[in-house]
Order: sequence, then structure tokens, then C-alpha cells
Amino acid sequence: MIIVFVLLLTICVLVIQHRLAALNLQSLVYQNEVDRDLAEPDQTITLTSTVRNVGRLPAFYVNFMEPLPEEIQPDEDEDWRRHHLKRAVFGYYCTSSLYLLAHRRYTRRFRFSLPERGRYQLGRYYLAVGDYFGLNTKYREGKIGRKVVVMPRRWDNPQTALTLGGYLGEISVRRFIFEDPVLTIGVREYTGSEPMKQISWKQTARTGTLQVKNYDYTVDVNVTILLNLDGGSEADQECCYQITRTVCETLERRRIPYEFYGNGDLYGPSGAVNRLYEGLGNQHFRTLMYALGQCSGVAFYSFPTMVDRCFRNNRRSRGYIVISPPLREKEQEGMRMLRRLSETEPLLLIGEAEKGGEAL
Repeated sequence: MIIVFVLLLTICVLVIQHRLAALNLQSLVYQNEVDRDLAEPDQTITLTSTVRNVGRLPAFYVNFMEPLPEEIQPDEDEDWRRHHLKRAVFGYYCTSSLYLLAHRRYTRRFRFSLPERGRYQLGRYYLAVGDYFGLNTKYREGKIGRKVVVMPRRWDNPQTALTLGGYLGEISVRRFIFEDPVLTIGVREYTGSEPMKQISWKQTARTGTLQVKNYDYTVDVNVTILLNLDGGSEADQECCYQITRTVCETLERRRIPYEFYGNGDLYGPSGAVNRLYEGLGNQHFRTLMYALGQCSGVAFYSFPTMVDRCFRNNRRSRGYIVISPPLREKEQEGMRMLRRLSETEPLLLIGEAEKGGEAL
């Protein structure tokens, strides 16, 4: 009789545990977040993962696992890696096993870095819930649309930096050559070289000496960057991304507003970035770096087509910086078009991996 009672009790417990495992799996909520969605190469990123038990019953056994990109470089110590980090065929995965009471949460933080430019997907997870005896396990998998974009490295070429600095210096000097007779910002004393029509007779009568109108300058310092990805090897295109970043950082330091045109698959946080309107500042720079970080180098149209689109919105006395892999004949036609339409000589920066980049 006792044996029968124990057997029935065991069966009841197993049935209850089986039922609890299914209920516990439904009560678990997974969330994750990263402390930055745009990162430098080799910069530390923190992935915070949380599992919450929103049910009324405890979960006796919970295991949750997150697959990670194979390029990840862990920044945790050896003890943490031994307990949570496993190596698989196609990368790493983080895993944790725990006991989770009702209305409690478990949070795990994993620090890592990514060495190369690119878009890295995160947010996949697997949850397993078992009974007290380990005889029954329920599984669930899911995906949260989380990604980290790593921007290009800086272009380390002193000759390119020198050429770029000289070109931007010429643009700045041109601003002070021409004056706009419409924009009067004050008066100054007559020197004898100004034309008579520039004399302000009202101010002359007031001061008793000849005064001439002082005009504002008609030329603003502004630059258009054209990134051509039609042609070249993957290594050449990688050089172009790095040159583009360096050019943008130089313009940011000099406080020179810039607009951007590209013919590749460039997508920022809010959509396509084939044209980025003129601007300056952290958000402007981040949008472009985000697009460069996840670009795969597919060209949607030719370089001459991009030049034509650019000059539909052309402004006078703007500087043009072209960044491209080695030019083929059809890209040369785009440069000839740019020189013909522009009032200024454009600067051509060639991204070529074998030669380390050139400035023409």
C-alpha cells in the first residue's frame, strides 16, 4: 500500500513539474541592450541581457544562451569566460544557468570589442526551462532586432592629409577674394582705390570724411564629398571608407560645412544616405559613419550619374572632394564633367590598397 502511495505521489509530482515547466517558459521575458550602436574599431561595447520571471511560480531551472558573431573579441576575465563563454564552430555564445524566483530578474553583462568595420547582428536568444528533477525541459527561441555598426578606421597617410590640408586652405582663401555688393555690413574710411559708387554719402556727411561701404563676402566655405564605389576591389573600397572618415573629421575640426553624395548601398539609422544635406556636428558625422560602417560596396549607379545628380543642386564656389577606387575610363568621364561644371578644381583622392592611397 505504501509503495502504491509513493508511486502515485511521484506520478503527481512529475505531472505537476511537467506542467510547471510549460508555465514557467511562458512567464520568462528576455531583453537586451548595448551601450552604443555605433562604435570605433576595438572599442569596448557592453551587451546587457536580462531574463525576468513575470509569473507567480519559481522557475527551478533556467538556461539562456545568446549566439554571438565570430569576430567578437571578449574583454572579460578568464573566470567569467570559463563560466559564461563557449566557443562554437561559427563563433561564440554566452550561456547562464540559474534558479529564478517569481517576479525576479537576472542580468548579465558582457564586454567585448569588434576589430573591423561592419554591421554585426545581436539579439538572438534561446531559453530552456526544466523541472526540479531535470526530466522535462521546454525550449524557446527568438530574436530582437539589435545590431552594432563599427565605423571605418582613420586613414593613416601623411601625404593625403597634407594634400587635403592644402586644398581646404585654398577654399578658405577664396572666400576673401570676392565681395557681394548686396550684403553691406558697415562702412570704412575711403582709401582712394574704391570706385565712386561705393562711397556712402550719408556716412560721409555725418563724419566729415569720405566713407565707403564695407561689403560682406559672397563666397561661403563649404565642401561636397563624392564617394564613388563603382569599381575597385574590396580592399580599395575599404581604403575609400577610411579616407572618407578622415576627410569628414578634418572638415569637422575646421568647422567647414559639408554635404555628401554616394552611389553605394549606404544606409543610416533612418534610411538611405545617397545624399546627406549640408551640415556639421556630431549627428551629421554619426549619420555618415553609420552608413559607411554597414556599406557592403554595392554601387547602384555610375560615377557620372552621381556627378549629374550632384550638379542639379550645384552652388557657386563650392569645393569638391572626390573619393574613389582607381578610375576606369567611364569614371574619368565623370571627372571631366565635374571639372567642366565646377568653378573650382576638384580634389581627387584615390583609395588603392596596394599603393596606400593617392591624392591627385
